[in-house]
Amino acid sequence: MTVSDDQTRASLLLRVRDSSDEEAWTEFYELYAPLLYGYARAQGLNHADAEEIRSQCCEALVRQIPTFEYDRKKGGFKGWLRTMVARRVIDRLRKRREQQLESSDLRKLPNPEMPVDEVWEQQWREQHLRFCVQSLRGQVTEDTWTAFRLLVEEGLPVAEVCQRLGATANQVYKARARMLTLVREKMLYLETEE
Repeated sequence: MTVSDDQTRASLLLRVRDSSDEEAWTEFYELYAPLLYGYARAQGLNHADAEEIRSQCCEALVRQIPTFEYDRKKGGFKGWLRTMVARRVIDRLRKRREQQLESSDLRKLPNPEMPVDEVWEQQWREQHLRFCVQSLRGQVTEDTWTAFRLLVEEGLPVAEVCQRLGATANQVYKARARMLTLVREKMLYLETEE
């Protein structure tokens, strides 16, 4: 399920308060679980630790979302989620550092005081972009999707995309432009209530 045009992110937050709304929870998980994992990895955690952080945050979300009050003045959901994952990452990095000091294994770890906001913003934007692109797949023709994927994700030259699809350069450029327009609209929609 993707975010429909008549829903807002705030309404998704209201919908997940109902633990029986599987559709809302699936959408919520598809959007935010990769963000939590990606942020933990970007802070220097290995795969297993990042997965554990993601799981801990998801468990906390299940417990806390029913009482979460959306208030843009207080920073809203984005800031709340960032604080939740950042605290867990810092705790994990501290524990790793302590274990390494105890075992005399002094490998260099990322500084837990690194600019959390920068990493968070990058991960937030990248995950929302991936979510938007994937959610649009069913809304365009297969040729449009394939042209966009080959041009943008794989970085192939237009001539090669034309050859693979049996399309003209104009058709390929139009497909890319259509997808970019749809992605921008979806991104703006998701960002309206941050």
